[in-house]
Amino acid sequence: MQAYIGLYLHGFLSSGKSEKGQWLKATVKQQNFDEDNPAFNELFTPTYPINSPKASVHEIESVLKKMLDDQNTKIVLLGSSMGGYYAQYLGQKYQLPYIMINPALNPTPIFNENLGCHTNPATQEDFCIDLAYIKELQTYDVVQLNKDVPALLLIDTDDEVIDVSFALKRYKADSSDCHFITVKYSGGDHRFTHMQQAWLEINKFLNAL
Repeated sequence: MQAYIGLYLHGFLSSGKSEKGQWLKATVKQQNFDEDNPAFNELFTPTYPINSPKASVHEIESVLKKMLDDQNTKIVLLGSSMGGYYAQYLGQKYQLPYIMINPALNPTPIFNENLGCHTNPATQEDFCIDLAYIKELQTYDVVQLNKDVPALLLIDTDDEVIDVSFALKRYKADSSDCHFITVKYSGGDHRFTHMQQAWLEINKFLNAL
């Protein structure tokens, strides 16, 4: 099996150096050292701007397009929180397998509660959330999912930030030919406390592709 190149998309007030992204990166590196047939060859964790949804997607997409230029590369998208929202959009657009970790798939209510100007503590980037920002964000939702595109949803049921029920309903496998897989973990929180268990599910997902 040819291993995948992973592109991990961080959460909103975060960066490519996030705890989750670095854990995944280190685990991929260790798997390559320990195993003859790892699921990943490599995993990239870029930092992208969040001052506008358009800027976020433009930067992520520019990285992705460079990866796609290599015809021999098999790519899988991973994303946490808002990174999961963008992984869904780009996975569906480019028909690439994608993995979502506590994804913010219904972000509008969250952003409506946080209108105003803020600073990303991870990058010191200043940004403002207003109605125009939210409207732009909504353009990257995927109303009609292509269920032929493989997707893995990993979710802590006690996540206090995202709309858990919305994500579970959206990725409910409703037919035998649906390529969606959902794994729920009891408890936890928005930081996602089940990475060790989820790593096994990620490997199973990729090995079955």
